[in-house]
Amino acid sequence: MPIPSRIALNAIECVRYRGSKMGAGFACINLRGEPTAKVKLFTQSENDSMLIYRMLEERLPGRAAAKPVPEHSQDFYSISSYTIPVDAEYEDLWRAVQEVNEAIWRDGLKGRIYSWGRHVDVFKGVGYPFDVYEIFRLGNRDLDGDLWLAHTRQPTNSPGRFPFWSHPFASGEWAIVHNGDISSFGSNIELLRSIGYKSFVGTDSEVIVYLLDYLTSFQHMNVQEVAKILCNKFTLDVPDQEFIKLLYKWRGARLDGPFSVIAGFCDGHDVYLLAFADRFKFRPIIVGEDENYVYAASEEAQIRTISADARVWTIEPGDYFLASQKHGIIYPGRTMYEKYCMLASATKPHSPDEESIDASNMNYRMLNQAIHERIELGYRRVDVKNVRGQRYIGVGIDKPATLRIFGTPGNCLGNLNSCLDIEVFGNVQDDVADVMTGGRIIVHGDARDVLAQAFQGGAIYVRGNAGNRCGIQMREYRDRRPFLIIGGRVDDYLAEYMAGGVIAVLGLNYLDIETEIVGNCIASGMVGGKIYVRGDVSSSKIGLTPPRLDVLQYLRGLVLEGRLSEGKYREITSIGDLSLHTLKKFLPQEISKQVSKLYLSKYWKELVVETRLLNEHDLALLQPHLQEFGKFFNLEREVRRVIEEEHFTIIYPKTEAVTKVEEPEEG
Repeated sequence: MPIPSRIALNAIECVRYRGSKMGAGFACINLRGEPTAKVKLFTQSENDSMLIYRMLEERLPGRAAAKPVPEHSQDFYSISSYTIPVDAEYEDLWRAVQEVNEAIWRDGLKGRIYSWGRHVDVFKGVGYPFDVYEIFRLGNRDLDGDLWLAHTRQPTNSPGRFPFWSHPFASGEWAIVHNGDISSFGSNIELLRSIGYKSFVGTDSEVIVYLLDYLTSFQHMNVQEVAKILCNKFTLDVPDQEFIKLLYKWRGARLDGPFSVIAGFCDGHDVYLLAFADRFKFRPIIVGEDENYVYAASEEAQIRTISADARVWTIEPGDYFLASQKHGIIYPGRTMYEKYCMLASATKPHSPDEESIDASNMNYRMLNQAIHERIELGYRRVDVKNVRGQRYIGVGIDKPATLRIFGTPGNCLGNLNSCLDIEVFGNVQDDVADVMTGGRIIVHGDARDVLAQAFQGGAIYVRGNAGNRCGIQMREYRDRRPFLIIGGRVDDYLAEYMAGGVIAVLGLNYLDIETEIVGNCIASGMVGGKIYVRGDVSSSKIGLTPPRLDVLQYLRGLVLEGRLSEGKYREITSIGDLSLHTLKKFLPQEISKQVSKLYLSKYWKELVVETRLLNEHDLALLQPHLQEFGKFFNLEREVRRVIEEEHFTIIYPKTEAVTKVEEPEEG
């Protein structure tokens, strides 16, 4: 089903506040491409556009089929956009574009070819998304696409005053939008220069699209191979030795730093949507589908603007999502089997009150002001309907009340909450309950990344799944102990630097499925508190272990020194799990103490890991909150089962016991 341009505009305008007036844009990709490539350029004058036309004619004799056609009548800072149809082989056109851009860029920013291809059409400029949409008159063109990309905000490492610094960036039949910073920029640029790229506008975003284009167009790799190379994941379960060689050969193409990328591509046979995240997942990205479309976005609210009932989920750190027009979802972006909060007991539907606040046409300031006013008037329950991405809901309210939210609240819900009960009938986005000290947050759907950061008091209950870095830096003080209970599964870095409180991950939607319900690096840097995870957790997932190769090389050195036997070394190399806990079972105490230095840092404290049924002490700690959790979500039966029948992996810091030796009394 073709996608109208208005849908792309509505989705990106939903997060207008993420951007600035310095840059925005759209890319439209169609399988039914043009008979000739459209070369699109920005120039400061019509004379400059003719200069570029003549330069293309020199390099592609007779292939520039027509003189430059103005793309729009309104200019950006005295820069206008033109289109030149060019009928040439891709490699010849690519080389001509490189040479022309190098020449005109060196000549004082007279212009820039920013897009060329048969299937990709880019519209970008200086302004907010709506401004660019109007400048290019996209609403009057009746323009449909098989895929649309949209972006707001210029690359933050550019001056941003000219439109060629705006997103999307394109190369051939690829276009991308990007959020974050590419710290591998230097090595990526060096690789691109070595293979013939001659001109850059200076942003880290453009290197991504150049790498995607080169590896698919010139090296003829498939999209999945290229995605794996660029993602640069810490560990790859790749038995294919040829692909491992490919990773090494193209190590200069591997990306590092905090980033999320959404890309569109047409190979002439199919249209692809590719989305990927860095290996720490420091930037948000969410994907989804409904019966009509497949989606990828920075915020769930953008998808909900188009499809209220879409099924959405997150990409795992260092992984990618791939879908195509002809094949649907090819790879979902998750190796952990994804189940949603569709549990055995259905939550009774709730409806907002007749006096509820309608957030449909409110920005976050207007909505928060309306909530504050009602609570100041004495309302003890405030319902808000049609919430779609508004941020900071509940922040700054210091009077006890219940706030019920129908929809998808934006980032920073309930930050610094001290007394509110916030109940959400839907999913929540990132950064919920930062530095919360009291009250409760009850989520009837899923939660995303950085849930309960520096959480200090109260309770948070999530019926479904949660993302990365949940419960990081949680702490407690005297009788103020925070409780975080997640009904589904969680991703990486659960309880990083946790210093207090209690976390329970129940995996209720995985009760009869053999899978671990947590990601990697649980409790890394943990110094206090307690974690309960239903089921088994591999010891390799607990803490931040050094690379396996580093550990084996260190042990090999001990063999060469004669301090470790060859037989013991071979025995250890056959073990899949090289956690410190496991190594202590195989190594003598003296060597174990030496090897432990690889695992230790000033932020590390040795952890106790137990796998067992809940005992009386555990039940005294957890049962009141688990019962409350079950009551809120009508899951009493499932909660009773995990309390009575299921074993848990329980993690907490080891405390050094100090025994005082009493001196005998004289006499």
